[in-house]
Amino acid sequence: MKNEFQNRLIYRSWHRGTKELDLILGNFISDNINQMSEDEITEFEALLNSEDPDIYKWIVKFEVPNDKSLNDIIIKIREYLKVNQINVLS
Repeated sequence: MKNEFQNRLIYRSWHRGTKELDLILGNFISDNINQMSEDEITEFEALLNSEDPDIYKWIVKFEVPNDKSLNDIIIKIREYLKVNQINVLS
């Protein structure tokens, strides 16, 4: 059972303001939140606090964030997209 904090993360992920990020982040967190460690959830929350154009560049265009603590979660999201054959550029 998801707690209120997890529900807020899921909601924030599905309501970013751009359809692409809604799909990327919403699907990722919905499918993975129950298996994520506390550190991964903290990293994901920090990612959500970033600006949408930056998140998009980091995940889709493989740019590297200045905040290196976001690298692991970004890599996990990219892997999730690849494994699930989610092409956000189509």
